[in-house]
Amino acid sequence: MATLTKQEKAWVKKLNKLLAECPSNRIAFATTGDCEVSLFDVTRYDEIFDEVDKRKSEFIPAAMRIGAAFNEYLTFPNQVESTAG
Repeated sequence: MATLTKQEKAWVKKLNKLLAECPSNRIAFATTGDCEVSLFDVTRYDEIFDEVDKRKSEFIPAAMRIGAAFNEYLTFPNQVESTAG
């Protein structure tokens, strides 16, 4: 397994602490595999999946269509791969 440097570990710890300070439980995250992570309203999760099923579309575009996606993104310095399993 790859190892992080001391500075990289400190950065990860700082980032996780910041994420844990989110003032809301309704902000959730999704990515298509680029540097941006989209934010969406998790309280509308079922509505988003209804839209996905109804239009046979992808998650993020469905969230955008019904107004459940926020107009803000987390931008990472490298790709955030979209993987399963």
